[in-house]
Amino acid sequence: MIYILLAIVAVIQIAIFIMARRIRKREKENNVLLKYNIKTRQKAWQLLADPDIPDGDKRKIREYYDAS
Repeated sequence: MIYILLAIVAVIQIAIFIMARRIRKREKENNVLLKYNIKTRQKAWQLLADPDIPDGDKRKIREYYDAS
C-alpha cells in the first residue's frame, strides 16, 4: 500500500516538473527580453543592428529600448 502511494507521488512530481518546463519554454519564446538575454539598453541597441533578428522581435526590442 505504501509503495503504491509513493509511486503515485513520484508520478505527480514528475508531471509537475515537465509542465513547469513547458510553461517556461513557452514564456521564453514569447518574451524577447528572455529570448535574447537583454539586460541593458546597450544589448538592445546591438540587437537592433543585427540583421538576423526578425522584424517582429525588433519592434518589441525597440519598445523596450525606447522605454528605458
